Amino acid sequence: MEYISSSSFELRDTCVTLGKFDGFHIGHRRLLAALAEEKRRSGCKSVVLAFDFRPDMFRGGNGYRLIYTEEEKKRLLADEGIDYFISYPVTQETSGTEAEEFILRVLAGQLGARLIAVGEDNRFGHNRRGDVAMLRQFSAECGFRVAAFQKVRFGGEAVSSTRIREELQRGNMEAANKMLGAAYHVAGTVEHGRRLGRTLGFPTINVIPPEEKLLPPFGVYASVTELSGRRYAGVTNVGVRPTVGVQEQVWVENHLFDFRRECYGEQARIELLHFLRPERSFADTEALRQQLARDVAESRSFYKSSLP
Repeated sequence: MEYISSSSFELRDTCVTLGKFDGFHIGHRRLLAALAEEKRRSGCKSVVLAFDFRPDMFRGGNGYRLIYTEEEKKRLLADEGIDYFISYPVTQETSGTEAEEFILRVLAGQLGARLIAVGEDNRFGHNRRGDVAMLRQFSAECGFRVAAFQKVRFGGEAVSSTRIREELQRGNMEAANKMLGAAYHVAGTVEHGRRLGRTLGFPTINVIPPEEKLLPPFGVYASVTELSGRRYAGVTNVGVRPTVGVQEQVWVENHLFDFRRECYGEQARIELLHFLRPERSFADTEALRQQLARDVAESRSFYKSSLP
């Protein structure tokens, strides 16, 4: 997959979907499936054009957080077989582009679109004037087809990134993961920690999450970690480790079942499946050790009951 982070590009014979794509949920996956089908049918190149608002929304500690970071989106789309991922910067200049001009110059011109797959509520262009009706109005002139999809529903309501955010912030991983169509995850490089878990009999691999990553509540989760192509069940703590002193850095600490090797510097992908308990401070390390044993037992019980 080729990654383009610019508003300047020149492609031909493409099938395209466009949107913000904060989290690629089950509704978005319908769009990706439509691109895959068109690619098989006509041989066109598949393109995901994601409007990148981050420079305006993300402002450090109090900024907007992303369900999927840019790097996580790259991996997801590459795994889906997408040919081009365009991170289209939303700047003062590009945000002023009228919808008609965007269709003619970008979709028909720069992309040479043959199919445009969007949700029925998709909006684009200055003041969000562009919609499915406008795309259809220009389709004959520009030589593309329009495939519009209705909202996917879960629990009686339309699936959206906003709903997924709300469930993540409640720690309701099951609902969030069902709407995402895959397990929410945190990815990063395995870092050196304080090795406290090792001394307590529960060694961990530790990842510092990206600053812009939306995290669920601090606490302990049943999890699965992917490392060097293998997957390991385990238990994960997301938080600041209050028992070992005052901390500001957020860590994602993972105790993997049946794992016995060093892996510093490797890339890990941690999927959070079920919230076990909030993070809290313990009177001493022995109290912490006892709680970790209970966490491991509860996590193992979760996997046992969740297996088909």
